[in-house]
Amino acid sequence: MSASKVKNYNVCVFCGSKLGNNKKFINVASKLGEELSKKNYTIIYGGGTLGLMGALANGVLKDNGKLISIIPSSLKNNNILSTKPWKTIYTKDFIERKKLMIKKASIFIVLPGGFGTLDELFEVISLNQLKVINKKIILIDVDNFWNPLQKLLKVIYKEGFLYNLENSNIIFKKSVNKTIKFIEQNI
Repeated sequence: MSASKVKNYNVCVFCGSKLGNNKKFINVASKLGEELSKKNYTIIYGGGTLGLMGALANGVLKDNGKLISIIPSSLKNNNILSTKPWKTIYTKDFIERKKLMIKKASIFIVLPGGFGTLDELFEVISLNQLKVINKKIILIDVDNFWNPLQKLLKVIYKEGFLYNLENSNIIFKKSVNKTIKFIEQNI
């Protein structure tokens, strides 16, 4: 089924509030926003204008895409929030924000990021492992950023700390185009 025929397909993107040291991260975040917007998906993200979050938002908004910002109320008066989202939802705190992002998402895409991004990623992996949710998680492996995680997951499994990797729904893709193709094939 094509994306245009799917109503309310929400893509939640977790990514850094910093730019990182590799310009490719910025380009991929911006391109991801543009391509998801072209497919008429609704993009859910953390609401920031800084870092990869800002690049993603700019990509989505370039052609007036549908962007939902989910933001803890404590950040409401900061100058780091997008002023042009399609919809803004304020939450009590970061925990409620993450719960709402997970609930609203049809699928997750993870770009490079720091502790916040890893926290969001591992929450979704854990919920999939426990069969609380069954939602795909695509990690876009820009310049092998996620290689150490791939190795760590294999070690954790080999050492007997995972039931299996399949329930985790983790998919690694090397590009935005391969990510979009995967989504289109799995809607």
